[in-house]
Amino acid sequence: MFNNLPLEAYLSKYFNFPSFRPGQRQVVEGALSGNRDILAIMPTGRGKSLCYQLPGLLLPGTTLVISPLVALMKDQVDSLQAIGIDQATFLNSQLTPAEQRQRLGGMVQGRYKLVYVAPERLRNQAFTEVISRVKVSLLVVDEAHCVSQWGHDFRPDYLWIRQFVSSLRSRPRVLGLTATATVAVQKDILWQLGIPQAEKVVSSSDRPNLFYRATTVHSDAEKRLALKALINKSKSAGKEQGCGIIYVATRKDCEQVAGWINSQLGIRAGFYHGGMPPQERTEVQELFLREELPVVVATNAFGMGIDKANIRFVVHYSLPASLESYYQEVGRAGRDGQPAECLLLFAPKDKSLQQWMIKNDTLTVKELQAFLLLIKGSAAGSELYLTYEQLAEKGLEETKVRVAVSELERVQVLHLLERDGAGVRIEVITDTLDREILQRVLERINRMTEERHKKLEVMTRWIHTSRCRREALLAYFGEEKPGATEKCCDNCAPQGKEKRNQSADEVSRAGLAVLNCVAQLSAPLGRNKITDILLGSRRKEILEGGLNRLPAYGQLAGLPGREILQVIDRLIGDGYLASKGAQYPVVILTNQGKEAGAQALQNGNAGTEESAGLTRELTAGAAKEPAYKAVGTVEAARGLNHDGSKAEALKLTIAQLMEQGLSQGEIAGRVDRSEQTVTKYIAQLVQEGKIPVERLVPWEVRQQIYLALEKVGMARLRPIKELLPENVNYADIRYVIASLRQNLDEEKSGTDFTAGVN
Repeated sequence: MFNNLPLEAYLSKYFNFPSFRPGQRQVVEGALSGNRDILAIMPTGRGKSLCYQLPGLLLPGTTLVISPLVALMKDQVDSLQAIGIDQATFLNSQLTPAEQRQRLGGMVQGRYKLVYVAPERLRNQAFTEVISRVKVSLLVVDEAHCVSQWGHDFRPDYLWIRQFVSSLRSRPRVLGLTATATVAVQKDILWQLGIPQAEKVVSSSDRPNLFYRATTVHSDAEKRLALKALINKSKSAGKEQGCGIIYVATRKDCEQVAGWINSQLGIRAGFYHGGMPPQERTEVQELFLREELPVVVATNAFGMGIDKANIRFVVHYSLPASLESYYQEVGRAGRDGQPAECLLLFAPKDKSLQQWMIKNDTLTVKELQAFLLLIKGSAAGSELYLTYEQLAEKGLEETKVRVAVSELERVQVLHLLERDGAGVRIEVITDTLDREILQRVLERINRMTEERHKKLEVMTRWIHTSRCRREALLAYFGEEKPGATEKCCDNCAPQGKEKRNQSADEVSRAGLAVLNCVAQLSAPLGRNKITDILLGSRRKEILEGGLNRLPAYGQLAGLPGREILQVIDRLIGDGYLASKGAQYPVVILTNQGKEAGAQALQNGNAGTEESAGLTRELTAGAAKEPAYKAVGTVEAARGLNHDGSKAEALKLTIAQLMEQGLSQGEIAGRVDRSEQTVTKYIAQLVQEGKIPVERLVPWEVRQQIYLALEKVGMARLRPIKELLPENVNYADIRYVIASLRQNLDEEKSGTDFTAGVN
């Protein structure tokens, strides 16, 4: 009830809907009650916008909506005006100064109940002056995952929201909304927005009408054949089959694939990417919504906020950067509840492209130095206006400028006063640049980069898995599959089930040979070299490296190399192997892989003498081989280090005992060393990348340590410990610091960051 009327009455009055969708009522009631802040996780197409639009119309004062895209704001306002609600407006850089002044004046006069702004607007002096005279009852953070550096679409400007809220005359309730957020990202959103006690409303992410398919191809020609088959299927079904979106990674692919569809398939297709003029992007979007353009080929810049019910297919022609991005984009299909297909076409080169994009997006030491040189000599308290044109001459594109400004503001080197379409206005806080401060900036940037690489690995594992794709997706977001779905995914279809049943055979035959080969290696190798070993290759690096002397050498000489690579990928996707490393990934054995070998031995491995022998070798290796480490004996460790040092032998022994599940105290007793010594060696193993920090320190504790490190750096442990709860010990701190140092590039860690700056 609200003002003695049921909420359904207002829902019908304003939006002509008879009832709420799942999750909507709880969010609306929470926003109206005023008791708590709210974080709502609702899948794409479930009506998130209504969750703040209805309360915004009913609450006194103004509801301020922070939205990441100009086009999204306009779409929302246009949609409201189309149903007779004219109390909504937006402010963005595409408006003329006169239009902006008019709308700001309307805000002061109370003309608008809903005002949409981009996060950078919160820094605008004219806006902050006006907002100080406006009663803001509800502050909405749309696409709230953008505030998390661990999310898939981090926007540095979102980090200012927390401070903006605290600066308001009367603190409004905060409502965060997003479609995709893992449990870890949800926690980070709550912290970054300053609403740790907020009520969480989490709706199931499952979309039972979507059919998930992932196909591995080996060329663009194969991609186009698969695309042609899907589009022709849609075309033959008639107009009721609806429209489709094809996602690609680059602007060049956008235009080429759209041109191919137009010329070769005879279907009108448009393209959409961030390099197009705004009016052209708007035209493509409107033609698609009016169904005058049945297919749009786009980068990930397209689709956010698109409210189109009958999208029958979403194709990922290129590899998405993460499962979050993938799930958000396929969520635009089938909003009418009718069946829709989600097809992902994967070629191995796609992963290399994503890795290059991650590297290209990462702010480097030289780029950070170039930015700092621009403010060199400015006294503390002085203001500077840096144009994007001026910054581009120094090799700094706008995206990297945003990261540099955000990170330098975080460590109080500067303060961002305002951002507009031409540049940034900053205030210099300090004219002394401390090397340790800049080291911390680079550490944070490297942590975010490493997180992007990890998300990419998860994405590729999902492609290669033989388990139910829907189940795997939901598990990633912390949910369980609610039940059987008639048309679920390619792995659950009849052919897919047959392939899944063969998975055990793969492990007991060719797969077991692969696992055995990985277990025999004295140092981890990439999938191509493992394939060469199993094929019995006579290549120079195989022979000179002595890899032809491994028992696994030539074990699969009768199989095509591509088939062995597919087996390796399947074993990675199903968790028997893991891929480690970004630029040059190597394959390592997991606990699940070792258990598979042990189980195969127990079952006689299909009764074959040959495979039983393989299993015995695998199991023998597993007993002495930690999943995260590539060598299995003290002698091997000595061979790798060429010094036979007792320290290296002790370190390896500690790693082996950890693998057996012993505690640090138990390990100290076994090796006759103090726990502090054991901690030191474990930290070295973490820094060398042989033990993942996730195994040692829980996520929540790592986040607390990261925050402390941002404040005091990592030169001394005591100041860090003083900022942490009692349950966080020095060992946890050492392990987290070791993981950060492992993530830092060796070249960067040896660079004088302040060279040429002070």
